[in-house]
Amino acid sequence: MKNDWVAEMFRALRDCGENISIVYGQTPDAREGSAGGALRWFELPHDQYDGISGLGELLRGQSLRVDQLPTLRADRFSFLRGLRGVLAVLPALAVRRQHWRSDFGWSRDAGGLPASERVVRRMFTREQTQGIVVAAKAAGVTVNTYLLFHLDAAVAAELTGPLAPRRWMIPVNLRGAVRRDAELPPQMSFLGVDIEHGLSLHGLQASVDRLKARGYHWGMWILLHLGRVLGAQGMRQDIRKRERQQHGVTGMFSNLGVWNVAGAGHWIFCPAVTRVYPVGAGCITMNGRLGLAMQLHDALGKDLRTAQALLDAWSRACVQERATAAIESAVVAPRQVANV
Repeated sequence: MKNDWVAEMFRALRDCGENISIVYGQTPDAREGSAGGALRWFELPHDQYDGISGLGELLRGQSLRVDQLPTLRADRFSFLRGLRGVLAVLPALAVRRQHWRSDFGWSRDAGGLPASERVVRRMFTREQTQGIVVAAKAAGVTVNTYLLFHLDAAVAAELTGPLAPRRWMIPVNLRGAVRRDAELPPQMSFLGVDIEHGLSLHGLQASVDRLKARGYHWGMWILLHLGRVLGAQGMRQDIRKRERQQHGVTGMFSNLGVWNVAGAGHWIFCPAVTRVYPVGAGCITMNGRLGLAMQLHDALGKDLRTAQALLDAWSRACVQERATAAIESAVVAPRQVANV
């Protein structure tokens, strides 16, 4: 049977002691202005789904209508685009050690806590969600960049220190742009977004745009298939070698985009975390309300209160007075864009 080497990467992470579960939460009865109410939690394995396909499967499992999963538009893989992308990615393959303010426990495996005890979340009102969209548009950036900018500022202040360089892995939905035998298995690549002290919001948007223009995500897609060369055992050996070298980035930030599904209620989503990317932050806008969620890997040695403080700081920065006030002068519909 043909091996799915992207899925094999996640199986290898699980074999190396990581929890590869993608976390979702649903609040069908959430009230405006609430923190989300009683959540119904779901966890799906990343070797069988990516964030988008997992959500689609959960919605369809409730007999809700999801005709087609979001696809990548106006971008297709080609040999030259992939080669250029590999050249863009190669410098990022060097061992990188993330500075943390506190000791980092490289020997700590992921804990076995349920999602409700390791993931924190925030559900914005429709007005707040619209305010964030307006603020991003007014700043000339995407909502994704706006959210990442404020997430990074909160993490820098609490976990890394503002002077330490950060790198965020940003999933890119490749569905529709790559040929796969099935709809549900992982069909995503990544951008590695570096953020230095003093980088502006516009500077961050320019960095993301440059990575996309250079085809970084296509180069990463090629490298995700190196299992064909390394083999399954070789992939696991490489993961353990990187951990011995203490190679790591700041975290994973994933945006599932804007969904409108009648009867679905409102949702939050959080990507998996590993020792290599120990901060996980996710967002989704479902039926007009943006939900944020976050979790921290046990290697950071932090508890749920730290994650909650980070989420609170991130949320406060996103909902600014000028963002909410701008609704009076502009009404902007969120774009249907997943991830970048």
